[in-house]
Amino acid sequence: MGAGVAAGAGAGSGAGMNSGAAGTGSHGGARIPARPDGPPPAPRPPARAPLTDVVPRRTLVIIAVVVVLAVLGTVLAFALNGDEADKGGKSGGDTSSSSGATAGGDGREKDAAKEKDSGGSGKDDNSGSGSGDGKGKEQDDSSGSGSGKDDDAGQGSSIGGGDKGDGAEETYKHSQGFSIGLPKGWKFSSTDRAGARFTGPNGQKLLIGWTTTPKDNPVADWKNQELGMRRAQYDRIRIEKVGFRGWNTADWEFTYVDGGTKYRSVDRGFVVNGGLGYGMMYTAKADDWDSEQRRTAWRTFTRTFEPKK
Repeated sequence: MGAGVAAGAGAGSGAGMNSGAAGTGSHGGARIPARPDGPPPAPRPPARAPLTDVVPRRTLVIIAVVVVLAVLGTVLAFALNGDEADKGGKSGGDTSSSSGATAGGDGREKDAAKEKDSGGSGKDDNSGSGSGDGKGKEQDDSSGSGSGKDDDAGQGSSIGGGDKGDGAEETYKHSQGFSIGLPKGWKFSSTDRAGARFTGPNGQKLLIGWTTTPKDNPVADWKNQELGMRRAQYDRIRIEKVGFRGWNTADWEFTYVDGGTKYRSVDRGFVVNGGLGYGMMYTAKADDWDSEQRRTAWRTFTRTFEPKK
């Protein structure tokens, strides 16, 4: 009986003890991971979103178009400014004036700057120069130049003076198709954007320009172009309609100073027909304006000029 109790108690007690020990040993055996040596790794930066996710594609297209237009505008501006630079003052180049030319200069030559304040207007089918100085005003003591009546001298008798012959020593024929008589001492000089240039004694000059798109109101055209006149000490004498061989004609006469010398010019613009206009700008020193030589030269030019047929 005692043995049975002892055996039972021992067995029960032993079994319980061993089981508890085993349970305790199993829990104590679990391992915790060791921490790595050194600082923790830096966090990765967030991925950047594409530009199209931030700015709408339509906005990007508009920006690209604006940039392209700005570049094109800059290129065109330089191109246009380059052309304007060729016109030393007044609007010129191919701005069809009533006569086909403008008073002033083409801006590329000193002589051109004296002759025309704009590089002339219009291009001719047969000439590379194609533009000229079509304002021409010449008023001497002038009486009937503004009357609008035609006269035998072709320019107003008070301007040309006298009725003795045309005074031409030779006739010059230009490739554009016009011809003109040249007094003694005069010669053809060159053809450029402004037109055909001639030189004479004592600093006299003649510039003949033309256009295939003339305007129908020479007076209004000259007054409009005068707004761009940039000659030193420019002083208008007159702008008015004149009679000239039946053509629609206006004179623009003025003085200016160049290199310390005062010059006087008359720029005569006339429309031969709806598709052809000319300008004859005659220049001489102001001190010589009343001389017989000057008067004879202008009379010769206005009497002998013949337009393209």
